[in-house]
Amino acid sequence: MPTRSPRPPRPESPRLPAAQFWGLVVAVFMMMQLPFVRLPVLFLSTWAHELGHGLGALMTGGRFLELTVYPDFSGVALTQTYGVVSRAAVIIVGLIGPSVLGVLMIGLTRGLGRYRLAMMGLSALLATSLIWAADLFTFAAVGAGALLTGLVGWMLPDRALLYVAYILAIALCLSALTGFGYFFIGNAEVAGAEYRSDTGVLADLWGGPYWLWGGLLALLSVGLLAVGVIASDRLARQR
Repeated sequence: MPTRSPRPPRPESPRLPAAQFWGLVVAVFMMMQLPFVRLPVLFLSTWAHELGHGLGALMTGGRFLELTVYPDFSGVALTQTYGVVSRAAVIIVGLIGPSVLGVLMIGLTRGLGRYRLAMMGLSALLATSLIWAADLFTFAAVGAGALLTGLVGWMLPDRALLYVAYILAIALCLSALTGFGYFFIGNAEVAGAEYRSDTGVLADLWGGPYWLWGGLLALLSVGLLAVGVIASDRLARQR
């Protein structure tokens, strides 16, 4: 009776030792001091912020109408909400959106070693958000991001993809950490016009000073990032 040969074991994804990972964190932080390096990450952070606003509306029974990213990388999400709780959810999910994206990327890369999944998932999310793109620039910028991340995730060999995915995940986490200044202003400028800031609107809805809400949400964002990075690093060490 013929015997079936055992299936060869599936090769494991390449891994980055802990010392190299934390060294890469320092290197990415230094690289992000250069404006031309920071721009793509700034774009993704703005996109994640505005997408978070829209998803907050959908999660609470509202509508996500339009997403706009301007050439100066400010942005606006147009939503339709029903009630104070829904409006507050739109604001909160938008503010923590960049941190959530950073945690998801670091969890998939550092924690699970799923570099290709991380890049392809980001590409799919960018592509999906095109249905809410409000203008040609937003459609072109988000579409280019979807295409580029998709090609990187599909075509790069494993070892090169490891570093690209790590750098992007770390950069998103660092960008979220350094973007908290927006949490502590009452009004914000978007495409040359002044609007009430997110925390300013939250203070108008629920009372209290805007900086109090900004502080609480900044702590929440830091907590999410800290838990995500530490848990991912521990999981990577165990693997």
